[in-house]
Amino acid sequence: MSVKCKACGVQVPAEAKTCPGCGVAVAAKTKLLPIAAFMLIVILMIQSYINKSEDAAAEAKSSAPVHTPVQ
Repeated sequence: MSVKCKACGVQVPAEAKTCPGCGVAVAAKTKLLPIAAFMLIVILMIQSYINKSEDAAAEAKSSAPVHTPVQ
């Protein structure tokens, strides 16, 4: 997959580090998809852990015996 040089508009091969037409350095593409996927997984794990802690605390409160006064 080739990209266009921002300086001169020549098609530059993806593996090239400089433009063959003008010699300007080609910026390397950053791969954000793997980083974003990793961050999403981490956030979901943290959220799951927090929800599990809240559910356990709510369950502990609700399992306490309730005494009703007898009249």
